[in-house]
Amino acid sequence: MISIYQKKGIFIGVIWSFIAWIPYYTDHMGAIRQVMGIPAALGLNLELSLGRGDAFVYSILLGAGLGFVFGSLMDFIKNGVKIIGLFPHKKRRLLRRGL
Repeated sequence: MISIYQKKGIFIGVIWSFIAWIPYYTDHMGAIRQVMGIPAALGLNLELSLGRGDAFVYSILLGAGLGFVFGSLMDFIKNGVKIIGLFPHKKRRLLRRGL
């Protein structure tokens, strides 16, 4: 079952992949091209190494995959990691009683 964080991660990854191509076609966002253009650069490299396919499609698939991984990581951090001592004991007791 896909969690909400994973769905959001896939959606943000696909949007990131579309936006990543803007620096390659125009001179806009040239200063942040290395960070913003990660899916586009990976897609171009994958097309060149395989010798077939479309870099745009590869970048969308890689962006969705990266978004899924980051969403899974966020889901794990939110649900799996418990920070001991974050809340004081007194407040926790009040929350258990419903006060």
